[in-house]
Amino acid sequence: MSSPLGYRFSSSRTANRMVAGVPAAARLAKAHVAALPGTPLLLVLGDSGPLAPLTRAEITRLAPGLVIELPATADVTLLPAEALPDAATIRAVQAGLAAAPDLPADPEMALRKAARVIVRSTAKPGDGIISRHCNRPLSQAASAALLRFGWIRPGHATLLTLLTALAMLASLLTGTPGGLVVGALLFQTASVVDGIDGEIARATFRSSKAGASLDSIIDAFTNVAFLAGAGCNFWMQGRAEDALVGMGAAAVMATGLAILGASALRREGIVHFDGAKRIQEQTGSPNARLLKDLTSRDFYCFALLLAALAGVLDAALKVFLAAVIVWLMTIISLLSAQARGQE
Repeated sequence: MSSPLGYRFSSSRTANRMVAGVPAAARLAKAHVAALPGTPLLLVLGDSGPLAPLTRAEITRLAPGLVIELPATADVTLLPAEALPDAATIRAVQAGLAAAPDLPADPEMALRKAARVIVRSTAKPGDGIISRHCNRPLSQAASAALLRFGWIRPGHATLLTLLTALAMLASLLTGTPGGLVVGALLFQTASVVDGIDGEIARATFRSSKAGASLDSIIDAFTNVAFLAGAGCNFWMQGRAEDALVGMGAAAVMATGLAILGASALRREGIVHFDGAKRIQEQTGSPNARLLKDLTSRDFYCFALLLAALAGVLDAALKVFLAAVIVWLMTIISLLSAQARGQE
């Protein structure tokens, strides 16, 4: 292609429009830099309006040092910007290997559709059974609503998870059967809300080790707090045996999470609790995915909620205690084997 490659927005409104938490022009700038590094961003705005300060700030964040030019259309080959071409498409068009994307019939609708696609793409390949079919659709709906606001950050969703966990603990510490059920419901709610911060981070290119570590630590606190809180609830009801089961499960889980978190921090500089699952997956066992699903947080949060609603949380916690003891032994075994293999 002999002439420079530029992009045409139908108006400054669509250029500045938030698309899953990032202005459309900023998303385009990131793709342009990935495709054609070192070249300026040539923009045409149909109404000759300005780029908003937020849009310019986001372009600076996502494409530092990028020069923005508003060229005359006669000297530039223009791509329809509302199509939000990705880097591969831009490179192909620039090399003459592909035709430019079609101009969307309705630019506003095209950007709304792009936002939905971006939010759907924030799901994680490792999502468990419940997450894929229940939690993730709910959290992505919440993320899509929140991402309409330019000021939203992953940390806001992380704070929401923490507040949900604190409300859960407060419900459990009422020491009533009703508080136990509400606590289990809020435990499941926290599991759903927990997905929002990661979705926002991935959609807006704001992922960080610090944010991921904080999210993992709050997850761990929520898990242990539910088990310990359930134990306290049973104790306050005068059910000492059930209380000991809940407290025991909390202690065992806290031990396992501490081991996993410390191991991840030492190896990767980030706190997470997926070390044992990752080692398991590397074995290539056909049962690894099923075992991962059954031991994932989304699964046991949902299972414990159903048990609480059915009035059998005491029995479910006994099963959970046995399972978490096996889980702890598995963690120790897998990490020990990995350490020996690296010697």
